[in-house]
Amino acid sequence: MPLPEKFREHLDAQGYHPRSDKHSNSLAECVVEDLLDICAAAREAAERGNLVYDLNFDLRFSNSTWNVDLVIGVPASPVPVRAGRIVRATPASVRIAVELKTVMTEHRKAVKNRKRDFEAHHEHVHNYDSRAVAGGVMVVNAAPRFQSPLVQHPTIHGNSKSTVADLVDHCVTEMRNVATSGGASSFGMDAKSVIVVAVDNMGTPVSYLRVPPAPQPGDPLHYDSFLRRLCDDYSSRFGGR
Repeated sequence: MPLPEKFREHLDAQGYHPRSDKHSNSLAECVVEDLLDICAAAREAAERGNLVYDLNFDLRFSNSTWNVDLVIGVPASPVPVRAGRIVRATPASVRIAVELKTVMTEHRKAVKNRKRDFEAHHEHVHNYDSRAVAGGVMVVNAAPRFQSPLVQHPTIHGNSKSTVADLVDHCVTEMRNVATSGGASSFGMDAKSVIVVAVDNMGTPVSYLRVPPAPQPGDPLHYDSFLRRLCDDYSSRFGGR
């Protein structure tokens, strides 16, 4: 599965604003579409109206609430389906929960917060339901400069001691260090990915970085591996139900 072109087009057309959720909503929609393209169990459930998705969903467990960027789950009753595609609606129970985070500038500082967010995410999801699939995607900026709409002047990335590639590689490594589930343990992230994009918010066409330090095909952090892990875990835990 190639990197999500619609997400790149969204950033190209609308840029990135740190106080907007439009970019995460765009990526979430891509994840849903791409997952259903490769995952028969999820696609068949969606076609029957037994699987829906929602954005910015408050996932509650006990007295704790975590707002999740993307959830996919079961509606209270089957929903009408249009053209065989999944419907956006409120799920009664969540089966897949995906956190989407960005590191656009100040990479070393920002990635510490993102790693903490991902660790808290998978813990909350598995407290909610140990079978639920916890996923996470980190979008990392590889542009040499970035103009935030919140500051007057662009931020320059990299210096003589730390290049932009070094900053990206550091972020990729931090995502690798997020706890990963496996074996008999459900603790940790079930599926995770890093997407490396070059966006400066200054009119330069947005592009994906497809060479190292961006994860390569076959790497567990590659977007394709992430989708297939979501599918495998969903299929093995929930089947066609």
